[in-house]
Amino acid sequence: MTITTARIYYEARSEKRTLQLNRTHWGFATWFKRRLKTVREQLRGPEAEGVDIVNFMLHEVPEHAWRPCEWARRGNTFNFSYVCNLSPLLLTPPVENIEKLMGFTAEIAEQAPWPQVRALAIPLSEPLSEEDKVSLLPYLKWPRPPELLY
Repeated sequence: MTITTARIYYEARSEKRTLQLNRTHWGFATWFKRRLKTVREQLRGPEAEGVDIVNFMLHEVPEHAWRPCEWARRGNTFNFSYVCNLSPLLLTPPVENIEKLMGFTAEIAEQAPWPQVRALAIPLSEPLSEEDKVSLLPYLKWPRPPELLY
């Protein structure tokens, strides 16, 4: 098996803010799959057997973060939980947030104990071109067209 996607989850203090962030930011995971093509072979290996997803979990409530600031394997995922204030994400356009979050998650991925997750740092750290921003925007809208859901 190989890692097929990297996702950023948002768990704010309120359900309303969590829903808002997920609606306006969640589509990044689907869009990001195209970037994985450049490192596809590096995403395979015995360490990733049975794992196909990398999750970056952003929590506002510390008690909701499972093993904060630690990498862990859980089922078919490699997870990293981080406790932070998500409010600033509501004040900035999602595409700008995603660009910053990509750099942030790239730094976290570089510290992972598995080479497959470390390989994600390459496409995560690559800045968004103007073309990337244009292609990403439809994924950050709600509701998304059905062809962009998966």
